[in-house]
Amino acid sequence: MVSVRLRPRAKGHPHLRSGQNSIGEADWKNLERSQKFSLEKRLRDSFGVHSGEGEYEVVIRFNARAADYVREKKWHQSQQLRELKGGGVELKLKLSSLAEIERWVLSWGGDAKVLKPRELAEAVRQSARAILKQAD
Repeated sequence: MVSVRLRPRAKGHPHLRSGQNSIGEADWKNLERSQKFSLEKRLRDSFGVHSGEGEYEVVIRFNARAADYVREKKWHQSQQLRELKGGGVELKLKLSSLAEIERWVLSWGGDAKVLKPRELAEAVRQSARAILKQAD
């Protein structure tokens, strides 16, 4: 059994101070951990802390400007790199969720392009369009 004290992350969040959310006032909560639960197994196919129930083969192409940095780091246990002509590299991952990888791809700007899966490529395109719309 694990005991956790829930409290707000910062006093500056008005919704926590106004009483609309009582997280900051929560008493000790006892949480029971299932014997079958494994955090390592749950997060194995996640890109960060968000895990899901899906199975996605993610392929991202990086141009030569970003490729050296991509090559020198272990991004995920499933990663496979494929060298490309012109100095670029393709990164292949097996993930259970696309939530964090979408934000990560966007952080590369024009140096990364999603090849697979189609739904990730479309989500990145939509987010990029929304960013451009905000810039106007």
